[in-house]
Amino acid sequence: MSTILIFILVVVGFTIFSFIKDSTAETDNIVKEGGIYNKYKILIDNFIDPESGMRVIQKNNKYMCVGINNNAGSVVFHFQHTFNKINITFEMKNIFIGDHKLEWDFPETMPQTDMIRHIENRTRQYMENVTSQFK
Repeated sequence: MSTILIFILVVVGFTIFSFIKDSTAETDNIVKEGGIYNKYKILIDNFIDPESGMRVIQKNNKYMCVGINNNAGSVVFHFQHTFNKINITFEMKNIFIGDHKLEWDFPETMPQTDMIRHIENRTRQYMENVTSQFK
């Protein structure tokens, strides 16, 4: 019985060690590339718009949050770099049409203009569905 327990602990320990090692290497790579903003500048800049009020809310090497907050609610885009992917989450909280969330995972090698096009198309389709119930 104790042999099985020791084996399980070794496997769990090895898995945790491997994850930490891979995560550290991934962080080192994104830092070498100048952080998430430099790596995905075209993508992120597409969502920053001073005229509309969209601005950087939070930023570190692997994560960036861009959004706007007003009396009617908020719109936020989260950009997270994880293991050769960019994860993007759109969150909207609105007193008139409720709370909404969309998520995307793109390979880091995908052209950023293609990511933008996909996000904009999907968001537009989704919002057309949401607002169509008010017509």
